[in-house]
Amino acid sequence: MNRKPYFLPILLVLLAGCAQLGLEAPKTFNERAAYVHSGINGVVVTATNSLNAGAIKSTDAEYVRDSAVRTRLFLTAAETAYGEGDISTAEGRLALAEGVLRELQNHVGVKK
Repeated sequence: MNRKPYFLPILLVLLAGCAQLGLEAPKTFNERAAYVHSGINGVVVTATNSLNAGAIKSTDAEYVRDSAVRTRLFLTAAETAYGEGDISTAEGRLALAEGVLRELQNHVGVKK
């Protein structure tokens, strides 16, 4: 039995709940990258569930999926730069991925 799709939205909700409870937000590069990874996965699951429920159109779900793929590319590029010691480039790419994640969360109505 594959429970992975259910785990990701729960993780996203827990992370969002931590912020609302005043718990410390992710600060290190690796923490922020992990947050974006889980957030992107959560947004895709949310969009898929919304599509299946008839709450959004297929074009919206497709937009979210395509944007998620591009955001993962930014994130991979950020992690690669970080691993090579190019911290400035890594931080810039991660900031871009974080911004896109926020926009996608707004698009599908994910509460942060």
